Amino acid sequence: MALTDTSRPIPSASTLRALRRSFERAHTPPRLREGTFALTALGAYVCGGVLWWLTTRPATVLTTSPLIDTHQRWNPTWGWAVTGVLTAALVTGAAALGPVNVRSETAWWLLPTPVDRRGVLRPRIGATLGIGGALGLAGGRLCAFVGELAHWLPFTLLGGALGVGSVALGVLVQCEILPPWTLSVVTTVCLSGAAVAAIVATAGGTVALITSWTLVLVVSIVAVVLSGMALWWCGRITVARMAIGSETTAATSVSLTMLDLSIVTGALEQRAWRRVARRPSRRMPTSRTRALIRIDALRHVRRPHSLFVAAGAVCTGWALSAVLSPLAAAWTQLALVVGVCMIFSAGLRELCADPALAVMLGADDRGLRLPLTVIPVVAAVVTTVLTASLVAMNPTPMALVLIGAVTAMYRIRTRAPLTYDGLILETGFGQVPVDLIRQKIRGTDAIVVAAALLAVCG
Repeated sequence: MALTDTSRPIPSASTLRALRRSFERAHTPPRLREGTFALTALGAYVCGGVLWWLTTRPATVLTTSPLIDTHQRWNPTWGWAVTGVLTAALVTGAAALGPVNVRSETAWWLLPTPVDRRGVLRPRIGATLGIGGALGLAGGRLCAFVGELAHWLPFTLLGGALGVGSVALGVLVQCEILPPWTLSVVTTVCLSGAAVAAIVATAGGTVALITSWTLVLVVSIVAVVLSGMALWWCGRITVARMAIGSETTAATSVSLTMLDLSIVTGALEQRAWRRVARRPSRRMPTSRTRALIRIDALRHVRRPHSLFVAAGAVCTGWALSAVLSPLAAAWTQLALVVGVCMIFSAGLRELCADPALAVMLGADDRGLRLPLTVIPVVAAVVTTVLTASLVAMNPTPMALVLIGAVTAMYRIRTRAPLTYDGLILETGFGQVPVDLIRQKIRGTDAIVVAAALLAVCG
């Protein structure tokens, strides 16, 4: 009997993609395809309008805004500060989202097979690099507006190159070609450069944004090299590392669908606590109130990112106090204090989101919630005092900012989970979820009232 080899050759990645596209086209309902086409057309229309606005506005469209103090000459060095912050944000976002991630069916049914993994991932990486480049171009154009550049094309392209390079760095870290601390170092360097630029601008020094092509060419070459390395070594990305980014991406998608930001923030916080890992146990006070305050304080001691965020908010307030108009400065202080207050109220959020935990602690809501507001209130008071230069040390706006921020924090953190089966108003333009809007504005109304009172006092 002759032995015959009946094994078939392994299909290529392009063949699998074509097979998947044909299957999706054959099984997609026509109405769903019409909806996809409508959403795509709407997105193209909005992006086209934004692109037209970015390319046709004058260079002083931001610096002549009523929110800017026009009594003093604008310093273009602020453009470098914004560039550093946006680049750091893009690098951080790339680290949080993977940046390469796949859906579960691809991760657990396709990639474990002998298929060419590099061929499967290359289109995804190309699309990710394109998104990073688009965000970089938008950020570069914004920085050109901040720097009052009339010849804005070189700096805009520099922003696009920085966007592509930031995403490529994230891919190389995911491939384990570069160590994980590379992104942290790049973020620290960008934020440090932004802080130095803000100090120079506040002190009156001037560092004009570039209008030549030399630096653009150098940064573009580096970005192209990093992108080529990412496309070449992408086959080394493990399924486990792609699954980490997929969790964050799925949480972001669900947050956008459910209009609930706590889903994605909870996922990011869970990843952060995994990195913290184990810590030694501490003896708690016998009093329930003191123990809750101690636990809430230990949360920020063991993961001190909230302290760095608060320090950054204070430094931002110091820098912006010299360039904003009085009303814009007061609103900026309100936004900074609310942000710090929300970050330090994570313990209150965890308690209110878990009724079983509250029952286990054995006290009424007031006895459990009030101790967990001590740390946020202290943080709000300290931030308000340290950013008092935004309101020229005026005690009335400072009191309004503090009361509005604390009230908004408490109302947001203690609101019930969202329900989607409430009152819906039928109009000629579609359905209006009245009850959902009522739930979402709990806490936001306090911010609006505080902002209105600040405008009246100003």
